[in-house]
Amino acid sequence: SWYSRGALVRPPRLAFRMGACASSPPEDPTVSALDLALAARLKTYIATHPDVHAAKSLHKVALNFGGMLKSFEALRVVFARADADSNGTIEYHEFLSACLELQMTKGQNQELLKEVYATADVNGDGLVDFREFAMALTLAFLIVAVKGDCVTADDSTTDVRAPDDGFGLGNGTTETETRRLTHAALDKVLEAWLVFDTDGSGFIQKANVHHALATFADQKMGGSHELGASSKLISCRFGEMNFGQHDRISFQEFLYAVEEWCGLADEEEE
Repeated sequence: SWYSRGALVRPPRLAFRMGACASSPPEDPTVSALDLALAARLKTYIATHPDVHAAKSLHKVALNFGGMLKSFEALRVVFARADADSNGTIEYHEFLSACLELQMTKGQNQELLKEVYATADVNGDGLVDFREFAMALTLAFLIVAVKGDCVTADDSTTDVRAPDDGFGLGNGTTETETRRLTHAALDKVLEAWLVFDTDGSGFIQKANVHHALATFADQKMGGSHELGASSKLISCRFGEMNFGQHDRISFQEFLYAVEEWCGLADEEEE
C-alpha cells in the first residue's frame, strides 16, 4: 500500500518551465503558452464540472492514491494501442493517434499538444514511456475537453454514453474508451489537487500547501494514528518537490509527482 512503501524517493527535478498564474505580467519569463493554457483550462474544467471536488481530508487524499493508481494503470490498454511499432515508447505521431481517440477534431490544438509531448520526456532519456504517456494524455484530455473540439471516434471497444458535459459530447454521442479512462484519471487527481489549490489559480502555491498541511495536522480525529501518518507522509512528499523561485508548482508537475507517489511505474521498472 501507499502507507507501507519504503524510503521516500525524491521525484526528479522536472523539466517543465515553472508556471505562473494567468494574471501574471506577460514579461514574466516563467510564463509559457502551455503554462497559461493548462491553468486556464483547469479553472474552466473545474468550474463546469460540479461533480469534481476536493477530498474531504488529507487522510482521504492518502487513501485515494490506490484509486489514482488504478485509473492510471487502466490507460495501459490505450498505450498498447498507440504503440504501433510495439517498441515500448510513444513517438509523436503515435501520441497524436491516441489524442484522436479523445474525440478531438484532427488538426485542432496542434501547437499545445506538441508542447505537451515535448515536455512529456521528464526524465530526459529522449523517449516517452508509459508513465510519461499517461501524464501527457491526461493533459491532452484537459485541453480537448475544455475546448470542445470533439468528434465521434470509431472505437468499438466501448458502448459508454457520455453525459452532456457542455463540451460537445452530449445528445447520446458515444464516449470512446480512451476518453472515458482518461477522464476518470483526471478527476481522481483533481480530488487531491483541489485540496491545495485553494485559491483556484491553476497552480499550487507553497504557502497554500503549508497551510493545508498545518490544518490537517491538527485534525487528529481523536488521535487517529492513520490520520497522523497521512499528514506526515504527504508533508514529506511535498517537501521533496521543487517549487522553484516563485514558490509554486504547475498541474503537470503535480500530476507527474502523483504518479510516482501512488506507485505507477513503466513496465521495465516493474
